[in-house]
Amino acid sequence: MRDCIIVGGGPAGLSAGIYMARFLRDTVLFDAGRPRADRIPRSRNLPGYPDGVTGPELLDGMRRQLDHYDVEIRRDRVTSAHRIEGGFRVEAEGGAVEARALILATGVTNRPPRIPEDLHDEGVARGLIRYCPICDAYEVRGQKVAILGSGPHAVAEGRFVKHYAEDVTVVRPEHAPLDNDGEKALSQAGLKILPSHRRDIRLDDDGIVVEMEDGREERFDTLYVALGTDPHSDLARDLGAELTEAGCIPVDAHCETSIEGLFAIGDVVAGLDQIAYGMGHAAVACTEIHNRLLGC
Repeated sequence: MRDCIIVGGGPAGLSAGIYMARFLRDTVLFDAGRPRADRIPRSRNLPGYPDGVTGPELLDGMRRQLDHYDVEIRRDRVTSAHRIEGGFRVEAEGGAVEARALILATGVTNRPPRIPEDLHDEGVARGLIRYCPICDAYEVRGQKVAILGSGPHAVAEGRFVKHYAEDVTVVRPEHAPLDNDGEKALSQAGLKILPSHRRDIRLDDDGIVVEMEDGREERFDTLYVALGTDPHSDLARDLGAELTEAGCIPVDAHCETSIEGLFAIGDVVAGLDQIAYGMGHAAVACTEIHNRLLGC
């Protein structure tokens, strides 16, 4: 039986791989595809990168760092996980693995606007479509900003962005209602709201254009998508771990879930979706696992 299985190859999962390798632990890491960080055009709030770093650059550097150590990296997808005596059994496309501890670094997926994928990717690359004001609202200070959303998340995101940009407008998605409390919250926060629903989005040389159902058009410098995320917590659910109403995984101070020996790190954990935070999770979880295996 191996010491540890890590599921997920984003910044949190790769950090966990580095820690477990340096603890001389027999570890296998499953990395099945593109983590959300791979889509970051440039992050400027991660310490140590004075000129910022793109998601692919960050992941490439972390993978090359991990290559210095003896960690088995599997490029196949995990299909299920089960509790067994003394640990866990993970079933994957390339075969099963058993280990005494299991770390889930499975992340989340942003809910994108309903536009063609190539248009969406161009907008993200140009900084016209954004998802994380904590990460990059500094870059939109003084701009005309739209928030695409209608629920409490959109209200909270609008308030956050208003600290950086005076002109902030909430754009409702197709046929999404906004109740009286929501309109009152927007008004109290000094946010504008368009009277119609969004029908289409297009890009031009000057920014992003939102076409409304009533035929009017509004041009913005940046659009923040506040439609929520979908946590990849199926493995935790199958193992019987507790989840939040949103489907994220709650953990204790050691990043352990409600299941002994099952740890969760990174964006799939209930809390702050930040790369530095996920890396910190990895340090905490791996140190706890190592000490526990030592009998400390």
